[in-house]
Amino acid sequence: MNADERIKKAMELRGSGYNCAQTVLMVFTDATGVDIDMSANIGAALGAGVATGEICGVANAMAVSEGLILSNPAPDGKLKAMPAARKLLQKFSDSCGGCITCRDLKGKCGKSCDELIAEGIRILDSSF
Repeated sequence: MNADERIKKAMELRGSGYNCAQTVLMVFTDATGVDIDMSANIGAALGAGVATGEICGVANAMAVSEGLILSNPAPDGKLKAMPAARKLLQKFSDSCGGCITCRDLKGKCGKSCDELIAEGIRILDSSF
């Protein structure tokens, strides 16, 4: 699936009621190896900035996806995932006016959740 196909599927999922984090996780199951139901469960509480307006659910889902793709269960498994996630989230923040919290992205930056989902998918998809 390419980025445009992932975005289209994410918008369908969003229209069915899934939150921003769930939609991102659910369209990357081929890359993460996590099935769609578990992806929905993992992202359930991450939307709306972990339900507090803090770090955007899309950003959270990008970091979780990167960890699933690059990490391993050993204590040093984070050594690849953390720098890669940092790089992805910096790109996301840069593309969104330097914002990363849900409240700032929607308030100061004037971004919709759908715009953020699409941007996050494009960035994550281009990382592999």
